[in-house]
Amino acid sequence: ASFLGCAVDGHPTPNISWFYSGEPLSLHHRLLAMGRILHVFNISDAPDGEFSCLAQNEAGSLAQQTTLAIQEYQWSVDKLMTCSTSCGHKGVQVPQLRCLLDGAEVNISHCKEKPKPALQPIACNRRDCPSRWMVTSWSPCTRSCGGGIQMRRVTCQRLTAKGSSVPMSNEACAQVSKRPVDTQNCNRQPCVEWAASSWGQCNGPCIGPRLAVQHRQIFCQTKDGTSVSSDQCSALPRPLSTQNCWTDICGVHWRVSLWTVCTATCGNYGFQSRRVDCVHVRTNKPVLEHHCSWRPRPANWQRCNIMPCENGTLLRGEETVWCGGRK
Repeated sequence: ASFLGCAVDGHPTPNISWFYSGEPLSLHHRLLAMGRILHVFNISDAPDGEFSCLAQNEAGSLAQQTTLAIQEYQWSVDKLMTCSTSCGHKGVQVPQLRCLLDGAEVNISHCKEKPKPALQPIACNRRDCPSRWMVTSWSPCTRSCGGGIQMRRVTCQRLTAKGSSVPMSNEACAQVSKRPVDTQNCNRQPCVEWAASSWGQCNGPCIGPRLAVQHRQIFCQTKDGTSVSSDQCSALPRPLSTQNCWTDICGVHWRVSLWTVCTATCGNYGFQSRRVDCVHVRTNKPVLEHHCSWRPRPANWQRCNIMPCENGTLLRGEETVWCGGRK
């Protein structure tokens, strides 16, 4: 849309008419401020041209003219980016997309509503390349540790404009650059392994009937027996440092005696006890209780005869205690 003004005034108020290129206005429009302002709804309907207004009243007439130039943001692909290669058969240049206004480059966001033109890459630098060294990938190292060697193939070749590779003499490439090495050292770290001491005695904590745990030390060393940090063996499977073992020491169980007589025949305070020992199965002699810790320890006391007493009495052993005193 566009607004055009007709800067005239008079008395009596003049009648204002608008023209486009000398002809009565046929564009979709409306007049504001008694004809002094022309509102053209779609300015793209009017190519570059001249608008004029004619003001008339009893005193005479006055005409004014104005030229409207339409400027639009446009995509431009008149510049090319740098060629992707300097020689060979794959060089291409991609047109550089720019946004222009009246021939001047502006921010590309101004053209975002315009459809982008198709960008067609253009071939460039399609010519034979100078001779150059070509190398293959390195071979696997001959040793995994302790120092090995890996190799690769080095040849002198020339890439043609058709995409083929032509073998050349080493002298042709030597004039351009130094020949790359074809061997190198690899895996120079020392060879290491896990080592273990002898198993310790089977006298660790009991974990079951006649079952205990024994330990040994695990350490990392080189092939010649030199101890090194365990981190250097981290990539190797680590041997176990503990294992289960059979021992007569753990042939034990809990032995309990009979419950003692309850301290009361009724009431809330009666209890009884019993002896609980960890004993060896074969000798039946008590041993340290921690040997039996793999099984729950039986209770050595409990409450008993928890019931209301009749006639208000509480019996303790051979005594009878009345609620009002001792009898």
